[in-house]
Amino acid sequence: MKKLTLAPLLLLAAACADSGSAGGRMTETDFETKIASAIVFDPSLLRMGDRVVYFVKRSGENQTQTYSWTAAGEEPGAVWIENKVPFDPRPMIVKTKLERAGPSTRQGGPGPKPVRDSGTAKADAKEAAETIVVGGRSYACTRVTTNLTYPDGRKSTMINWFSKEVPFAASATLGGLVKRQFGRLTMELVAGDQNGKSELVIPPTEK
Repeated sequence: MKKLTLAPLLLLAAACADSGSAGGRMTETDFETKIASAIVFDPSLLRMGDRVVYFVKRSGENQTQTYSWTAAGEEPGAVWIENKVPFDPRPMIVKTKLERAGPSTRQGGPGPKPVRDSGTAKADAKEAAETIVVGGRSYACTRVTTNLTYPDGRKSTMINWFSKEVPFAASATLGGLVKRQFGRLTMELVAGDQNGKSELVIPPTEK
C-alpha cells in the first residue's frame, strides 16, 4: 500500500518545501491553492505529446483557473515539460528539463514561506477503488485520502483520484490525476491526451 500513498504524501511535502524558497509568509488561502494546483508524476512514464489540463476552483467563488502540463520535447534520457499556470496579466509557461528517472513534483512558480510545516506533520493515508465521472466521462480510479495532523493541532485532508487512463502518471500503479479535493479547492481534469504541442521555444545558444 505504500506505493499508492507515496504520490500524494510526496506532493504535500515537496509543495511546502518549494514554497519556503522565497521570503514572506503564505496565507491559508495561498497554502491551499499552491498544494491543490500541483501534481506529482514520473518522467520515465511520459511520452512525447502527453498533456493534462485542469480547472481549479474554490467553493463559493465563480473564478476558475486553468493549469496544464505538456511533454513538449525530449532528449536522450530526459524530457522537457511545459507547465502553463495562471499569472497576471496573462498565463505564464514554465519550461523544465527533467531526467527520466524518479518522480517529480511540478507546480507553477516560486512561492512564499509556508504557513505550516508539513515536514513535521503526521500523515495517514487510505486507498480505495472508485469510479467517478469528470467532464462527462467515467474513470475507474484509485481514491487516495491523505490526512495530515500538524504540531499545532490543525489538520488537512486531501483526496486524490488517480486513473491509469490519464497521462502524467504519479506511478505505473496509480496513473494520472483525475480529480483532487483539498480544503475549499477542487481540481478536475479537463483534458488528458497525447495532443500536446510546445508553446515555448527556447532559442539555440550561439557557439
